[in-house]
Amino acid sequence: MDTKPDPIALATEQLTHGLTNLRELLEARINAVEESAHHRYEDLRRLPTETDRQVSHLKELLNEKFASVQKQFDERDIRTRASEDASKVAVNAALQAQKEAAAAQNDSNAAAITKSEGGTIKQIDGILALLGSNTTGTNDKIAAINARLDRGDGFNKGGHETRAESRLATGAGVAVISVAIMAISVAAGLFGFSIHH
Repeated sequence: MDTKPDPIALATEQLTHGLTNLRELLEARINAVEESAHHRYEDLRRLPTETDRQVSHLKELLNEKFASVQKQFDERDIRTRASEDASKVAVNAALQAQKEAAAAQNDSNAAAITKSEGGTIKQIDGILALLGSNTTGTNDKIAAINARLDRGDGFNKGGHETRAESRLATGAGVAVISVAIMAISVAAGLFGFSIHH
């Protein structure tokens, strides 16, 4: 007897085999999708970590830049303070030197004034002595002329009278000029001028 396979059993077997293959295929696809999703999830989970690392690196870089700028500001402040301190020292030294120079100048001026006062007093004393001497000489001449007039010497000698009056006038003029020169010398000595005859 020829046994022929049952077409229904054969179809059922093929269908079962196809369904098994389809199930395996779907499971493989689902596993692949799940694995891909898992990888994407890991990438997404790592992404903030990488971003955080980049942000941290950028932060460190900016901190270094800011620290460098701050260091430059600090160095500038130190140089400025040093310059200000040096300027203060220089100004104080210059003021002290000026003060000492002014004190020395004042001492020199005081010594010059004292010396000038001594010279002026000597000049005044000399002028007063000369004036006294000239006044005494002029008084002696006037007394001599008066004595001659009292004796009548001028009346007896007519031509000599004119000369005697002329001499008297000349003597009086010289006395007046001498007194004027002495007065000018005294005034010039008081005001610091020098008059050379």
